[in-house]
This record gives sequence, structure tokens and C-alpha cells, in this order.
Amino acid sequence: MGDFLKNLIKNLNQPLAINTSRWSALGILLALIAILYWLVAMPLMGLYLGYRENIDDLQFRLSRLQKVASEKNGLQDNLEKLKSLGQGDESFFPTQVASLASAALQTQIKQAVTAAGGELTSTQVVPERNEEQFSRIGVKVRMSGSTPILKDVFYNFESAKPFLFVENLNIRPIRMPRNPAAKNQPIPDRLSIDFDVVGYMRSP
Repeated sequence: MGDFLKNLIKNLNQPLAINTSRWSALGILLALIAILYWLVAMPLMGLYLGYRENIDDLQFRLSRLQKVASEKNGLQDNLEKLKSLGQGDESFFPTQVASLASAALQTQIKQAVTAAGGELTSTQVVPERNEEQFSRIGVKVRMSGSTPILKDVFYNFESAKPFLFVENLNIRPIRMPRNPAAKNQPIPDRLSIDFDVVGYMRSP
């Protein structure tokens, strides 16, 4: 009886030991898989995600560059049109050299005063001044003439191309001696006139 119980207990304990060994082996296997995952699979997955992100970014840049390249011809045509319009705009002096623009302005002033019947006393070039994308060209003018003459001169400037502007206008009457023989005649209208004439050219 004692031997039977010993054998029974031994047989009952034997499957339990085998099951314990299996579970231990399974646990070790799972642990190895987890270690391999963290040591190998995770870094590879990180590299894959990084490469994928870089590929997506490069593809986005490529598509954007292809779009810009496809629009290049149209943009170039528009730029050429704008340049041609700027060169053909008569609102500005047709030069980008300040000395040439000043000389042209002086000639235009002389012609306007002479055509109106006035007397040009002097002209003086004002130093060039940059204003944003343009260069300001100015000439100081001193002339004499009557009120109708001054009106004609200013009308010439107003209708001129390029556009001209009058600044710092100063008008002084010139006293004319009265002719005793023409006692009832009105005193001649004679004025001394100072002003600045300003035009613009595109900056180089």
C-alpha cells in the first residue's frame, strides 16, 4: 500500500513538471521574441518610417518644382510684356542716366518759355534724388514774363510727356517806369518768376 501511494503521487507530479517546463520554455521564447523585436524590428521600423517621410517630402518638392517649371514660360512672357510696357511708358524720362534726363528737361524748359514769349534768365540742375523705384530729376528756373506768358508755360508743362510738376513757385512783380506820354495806358504786366520743374525716371 505504501509503494502504491508513492507511485501514484509520483505519476501525479510528473505531468505537472512537464507542463511547468513547457510554460517556462514558452515564456523564454516569448522573451526572446520581444528582445528581437525591440533590438531589430523596432529600429528597422523607425528607419522605414523615416525613409517614407523623406520620400513623401521629396515627392512633394518634385511636384512643386514641376509645377513651377511648367509655369516658367508663361511667367517669362509676362515679365517681357511688363518690361516693354515700362520702356514704352511716356510718363517718365526715356533714360536711366540722370545727366541725360536733366539735359532733356532743361531743353524742354527753354523751348516752353521761348514758345510762350517769355525770357529765360537761368536754369540750375537740382541733385538727383531716389524715391522708391524712381529717380527725381529737378531743375530750378528763373524767368520773366507776363501773366499770360506764365500761363502758357505752365500749360506746356502740364500737357508734356514725360509728366512734369511745378514746385516752389515764387512770383514777384517788376516795377516798370510809366511813360508820361501814355498816361492813360495800363502799367505793363511784368513778373519775375522762380520755380522748380520736376520729372521722374526709372531707377537703373
